[in-house]
Amino acid sequence: MHRHLVARNPFELHVVSNADSVDGSLVHTPLRLPCLIQRLRKSRFGPRLAAWIADYENFIWPLTANEALEQAVRRFQPHIVLTLAECGLCHVARKTAQRHRLPLAALFLDWFPMTKGHYGHKSTRGILSRRYRELYAACDLAFCTSDGMQEMLGPHPNSHIIYPMPGKYRLPVENSLPRSNGKFRLVYVGAVENFYGRMLCSLMEKIEATTDLEIIVVGPNADWPKQILERARASGTYLGFKPPGEAAEVLASADALLVVMSFEKEHELFMRTSFTTKFLDYVAFGKPVILWGPEYCTPVRVARKHGGAAVVSSSDADAVVALCREIAANSELSKKLSQEAMQLHQTLFNPDRLQDVFVQKITELVDGRN
Repeated sequence: MHRHLVARNPFELHVVSNADSVDGSLVHTPLRLPCLIQRLRKSRFGPRLAAWIADYENFIWPLTANEALEQAVRRFQPHIVLTLAECGLCHVARKTAQRHRLPLAALFLDWFPMTKGHYGHKSTRGILSRRYRELYAACDLAFCTSDGMQEMLGPHPNSHIIYPMPGKYRLPVENSLPRSNGKFRLVYVGAVENFYGRMLCSLMEKIEATTDLEIIVVGPNADWPKQILERARASGTYLGFKPPGEAAEVLASADALLVVMSFEKEHELFMRTSFTTKFLDYVAFGKPVILWGPEYCTPVRVARKHGGAAVVSSSDADAVVALCREIAANSELSKKLSQEAMQLHQTLFNPDRLQDVFVQKITELVDGRN
C-alpha cells in the first residue's frame, strides 16, 4: 500500500490505523484499543493473553464506536474508503463506509485469517475466513494480489488482479561482489524464517557439498539450526539483513536468482493465494530466475503461462542443484531465461502498468458515484 499510495502519491490521503507510528509526512488518525487492553498487552501477562487480545481486536473492537475516526471522516470528507483486507481493522473500515455511504475498496494481498499474528485462537480461523469472503462480496472494488486469490474468493462484479508492487532497486553499474572462484552463484534475498528457512537450509547443505556452485542468502532474523547458521555466516553464505541498495548489489552479482514457495501442506492455501513480491523485484535485474515451489502456487502458474522463470516443482533440493548446473552449462538457456525475466518486468510486472490499473479503477469508482 505504501508503494501505491505514498511512494507514487496519486491521491490526497488520510491514514487511519492502529500502528504505533507512520510516515511523518502523512495525515494520520491513530486508533487505540481501550486502555485496559493496552495495559494488559504490555504487561507481563501479555504473552499469555495474546490470543484473547487478538480475538478482541478481530471480533469486539470493530463493533465499538470510535469518535476519533468519526471526527476524521467529518473533517476530511473522503470520496472513498480503502482498506487492507485482514482480520480486524478492515471491518472497522467496512462499517465506516456503510455509515457514511461511501464506496469501499479493499486490497486482498494474503489470506490473513490463516496467518499467525493475525488470528487469536486457532478455532477462530474458519470464522475469520468466512468474514474475509464476506468483506470481498461487500466491496465496491476489490484488488486481488493473484489469480489464485481471485479464484479462491469467487465471482465479483468489480474485482481486478494487481500483482504486488515491486520495490525500487537502483541497479548497480558495477559488480561490487566480484568472484575469483569461478563458481555459479545463486542468490536469494527475502524472508529466511519458518518454511523459507527450512527450504533454504536444505538447499544450502546440498550446495555446500559441491565444488562448482555457491549460494548467497540475504534476509533478517534467520531461525536456522545453530550449527548451520554459524557455518553459513562463517563461509559468507548468509549475509543477514542488507538495506535495498546493498541488497541490489548482491542481486546484481548473481548468475541466477531464487524464489521459494512452500511445499508444506499446512501452507497450501497461502501458496495458492499469495504472490511473492520477490519475483517482481528479481525480474528487473534481467537475470535467470529459478522458482522453487509447487505447481499449485500462483507464481508457478504465472511462470508456466508467461515465462520469466525456470520452475522446480519438486521439493527435493537436488532438483534445484541440477537446474543451476544446467543453466551454468547452457549459455543459450541462461540468455533465454534472462530475456524472459526482462520481458515480464516490462509487461505483466511493469510497475507503471500496475499503478495505472490501481489508480484508474479507484478513479472510475469515485467518478461513477458523483
